[in-house]
Order: sequence, then C-alpha cells, then structure tokens
Amino acid sequence: MKKQLAAWAVAGALAFPATVAADHVWVALFAKNTPFKTQGFESRKYFSEFASAIDQRWKKGYTLWDLEQGYHRWMGVFVKGAGYTAQSYTSRRDIEKFVKVVQLRQKQGFSLTDVEWGNGRWVGIFSKGKGLGVQEFKLFEDVDMLPGIIYSYWKKGMKLDRVTYGDGRWFAVFSVDKDAKDQLVTLSKSFEGMQKDLRKKWDAGYKVVDLEYGFSTWIAIYDKKAPYTHESVDAINDFDEFDADIRARWKRGFHIIDLADGKN
Repeated sequence: MKKQLAAWAVAGALAFPATVAADHVWVALFAKNTPFKTQGFESRKYFSEFASAIDQRWKKGYTLWDLEQGYHRWMGVFVKGAGYTAQSYTSRRDIEKFVKVVQLRQKQGFSLTDVEWGNGRWVGIFSKGKGLGVQEFKLFEDVDMLPGIIYSYWKKGMKLDRVTYGDGRWFAVFSVDKDAKDQLVTLSKSFEGMQKDLRKKWDAGYKVVDLEYGFSTWIAIYDKKAPYTHESVDAINDFDEFDADIRARWKRGFHIIDLADGKN
C-alpha cells in the first residue's frame, strides 16, 4: 500500500490566540493499519484535572497511549486495543523522587510507557502487557550527547523508546530489542528540517514512531518494523483547529500514533 506524504497544516498567522506564540504548533502523527480499535482525546489545563480524565477513561476500558504537555495544556490519546493489561501513573516535582518511583514500578512488573514534563512536574505512565520488557533510563543535560548515548545502548541491544526534556534535563527510555541497531533517530534544529528528514525516511521505508521537542531541537524516532501505513503529520497553531483536525482524521480512518508540541 502506497504511503501518503505528510500533510503539513499550519494555521494562518492572523488568528493566533493571545496566549500562544505565533511560532508554536501542536503536532499529531497519524497512521492507518494500527492495532487500535478506537481512540479518544482529552485535554485539560491542570494535571489534577487530567488525572481525573485518566481515571474516567480507565473506567470505560481505555488505556493511555500517549501523553503530552505544552502551552498550559495536558493532552492525552486514549485507546482500546493497545494490549495493555494494567496501568498506573505518578507525578513528582523532584526528578530524583520520580526516578525512585520508576524503579519501584519496575520491581512491580510495570514498564514506563510514557514520560512527560510540564508545569514543574514529571509524569510517568506505567503499563503491563505483551511486548513490554526490560528497560533502562538515562538522565543527561546536553542534547548533543544523545547520539553517543543511543549508540552505547544499541551496542547493549537496546533501542530508544522515547526521550523527554524538562527542567534543564533530558530523560531517555531504552528497552531491549534484538533489532535495536536498525533504529534511526534524527535531530533537527527546525520543524522544516525535521519535515525534510521525515520525507526522506518514509521514502526509504521507515515509519515514524515518536516525535519530541525540547531546547530548540526536534527529535524523530524511526522503526522499519512498525506496521503503520499512510503516515502523515499535521502541525497546527490554533488548539481548537487542532482538536477539530483530529476528529476529521478519525472519520477518514486514521489513528493518532503520537502527539508533540514545539516551535514551528
């Protein structure tokens, strides 16, 4: 099935809300041929409110697939069909305390399936389920260190799952994968630069599985083994338009793979 090239939708410059910078965009990575049966999208200003939304979604049989925070919004993609059998979350303002909770959850059989920083707090989403295995974590301060760190973990047979920036530090999550060295990770200093990389990697048969932004750097993680087809990315400045775009995409048979936000 032929892959669709990215759809880059950026809102017009005259309609920006006063609280959102003109160069800020909310980003959604879409695809078809996902394992999901259905999806839901939630957004709240405060994490305490978002935590209540998580609890309500759990009661309805959803699990939290992706968490994002940007411009005073906590956003999450909730799914049915991800294969998770149990979930929990934690919120800590101190990174050392956060790491201790992560280590405790590991001993309880959970994997860290998402980590996000926003409004002065680290939030971790922990899951149990098929395909989740041994993980390791790395804290570092300079994004230029990331390529060397990734390479050192590839030699250990571990791939980069996700990386998040917050409070002057990067938090990287690695997991065991026999094909770790087949992974690709790109760093771009502009959204346009990442867009060019995306198109090249799609043409080479890679699929994007995660997009991140921090300290003026866009990071894209690629995996040839991902089952997705028709991948595309929408980047929109106005949140109401972003929300409407997600729902329009669902009607066209797409699912969200990842959320991100950063400078255009």
